Amino acid sequence: MSILHQVTYGWQRLATGPAFGPTASTLAPDELGRLHRRVEHWLRTDPGGSCEVSHFYGVFGRHAVLVRREQPHGGHSALARLLVSAPALLTPRLALEVRDWQWLGVQGERLLPLTRRGIEPYRVGLAAESRSPEALAQLVPLLSHVLAGEEDLIELPPSECAYPLLWGLDAIVGGLVSDEPVRTDRPPAFETFDDRARPPGHPGLFIRFSERAGTLAAHPVYDSVAGRLVADYARRANGAPMPSSPPARPAAPAPAGPLVPCPICAATLTWDERELYRYDRGEGAYVTLTIPDSASPAQRAVLRRTAFVRCAGPEEAGPGAAHYLPLAYGQHGTPSVYGFVGATNSGKTHLLISMIAQLEKHGLGPGLSHQAISLAGHQSLVDEQVSPFLNDSRVVEHTRPGAVGLVDIFMVREAGGGGRPVALFDVAGGDLLEIESARRFLDVADGLIFVVNAADLGRDELGDRTFATVLELLQASGRLAELSTAIVLGKADLLRFEDPIASWLRQPDRVLDPDSSLRESADVYAYLQARHADAWTRPYRECRRATFHVASAAGSDTVADKTFVRGVRPCRVLNPLIALMAMTGVLTSPEARRIGI
Repeated sequence: MSILHQVTYGWQRLATGPAFGPTASTLAPDELGRLHRRVEHWLRTDPGGSCEVSHFYGVFGRHAVLVRREQPHGGHSALARLLVSAPALLTPRLALEVRDWQWLGVQGERLLPLTRRGIEPYRVGLAAESRSPEALAQLVPLLSHVLAGEEDLIELPPSECAYPLLWGLDAIVGGLVSDEPVRTDRPPAFETFDDRARPPGHPGLFIRFSERAGTLAAHPVYDSVAGRLVADYARRANGAPMPSSPPARPAAPAPAGPLVPCPICAATLTWDERELYRYDRGEGAYVTLTIPDSASPAQRAVLRRTAFVRCAGPEEAGPGAAHYLPLAYGQHGTPSVYGFVGATNSGKTHLLISMIAQLEKHGLGPGLSHQAISLAGHQSLVDEQVSPFLNDSRVVEHTRPGAVGLVDIFMVREAGGGGRPVALFDVAGGDLLEIESARRFLDVADGLIFVVNAADLGRDELGDRTFATVLELLQASGRLAELSTAIVLGKADLLRFEDPIASWLRQPDRVLDPDSSLRESADVYAYLQARHADAWTRPYRECRRATFHVASAAGSDTVADKTFVRGVRPCRVLNPLIALMAMTGVLTSPEARRIGI
């Protein structure tokens, strides 16, 4: 989830009487229903009214939630407003910074999803207030209990310093003071006011300001360490470095690495490489990779080339639930993730394999270079699928149901520029309709390649059901306006005698030409309309940037004994990939910026 969703709550008059519930939301109804069951206890404090404004922040699986509660006395006058996003985006610090924000993007009664950039001007820091004498005095005992790690619930009496206290705590625990950050493995949560006698529990570390709490005394063991850290924080100017304090906890975790979204489960991974794995072909499983301390740099490099990182999404549990990503996947910045969308027989898997085959033969074209960064995985793909398809004209098996598969990952470089990883994923067509893990893939995809099966034109004017489902899921999550798409009229060899398809099949591949791209898009769009296939053009109408393409993965359609009888001759399969890289910012030339409308 790369955006922030909004939900508003209020009292409504129903046939059964007054009820407190959601009045507007940018979340899909089913997702809102699941979230409501988890946060409903945190929408209000005392049902009769209490503190006018207070906040709750917590992490529930894949969702971080900030609740702004407006609860003046007077019965049915309470309001609640929520921000919902991935924990990596909606952090405790961001929640504190937007605590007084007035929930922008409202059009009448319709809420709009928000981007991080859109709320940047409304963030208000607490650096100065968190260094006031009153805040620092209360921060020492609070920090000492956090460092001790003995309590899941830490209660303090209500305080005007509640927000500065939480800000200072986040700064210290998050490593903004020392070179050895003090980190906890417990997801943080806080509540700035509560007057309930028995509030619900919350997993992880929960800091609560409650009328029933007594004065918090410092922890006897960690008091001095907390005092030194707070003193360093008090002397430290905004952003200025300070000498690091001794580690406050016996265990010193490795420094955190970059945050990388997992395209399989949509979890956000810290790519710190603390535990690596390798695939053992003999056991048919991933096993821990141990690099000996005595290994030379060359030996380490060899072992790391085939290493994997384990990811178990927050909703997964139990043995066998984990999945693995190549170590190289998160070593070169945030990858640009592309998925292929189409029904089971649309030819999308053949198109993907054909793209990789043409990359192996011809590259991306003038001024562009690419290099596989998962060497073992790439070679296995070439040996098992690309070479049999291209050299032996063998049919590629359909994507295995129930799996979201990383097909290949490579680094793309422009002449004289830096590199950007590009990851190609294939999802079984039926899974996008039924499998929740496949749907989560849409939360992290940067671009999609929709594959239109030329053989289906004229058979069903409602188009590919997978297209509609994907677009509706993206619309419900608020991501539809963010994604770029390339719509490929695949198996175009079936239309090789029809204009304008015939003329485009004769045009060159690996071309970054915005004028030619616009003409091709207009021609294919008009052709589909003439064939009463308007439903297939929906991605072009609704996504942020889009292009149409004519391509043929195999160049023929006659198959016998799982072999293309006339051989395999890929035609114009790289243009869609190059266009998508231009629309998603992987390519940055002036020509690239003009691709897509």
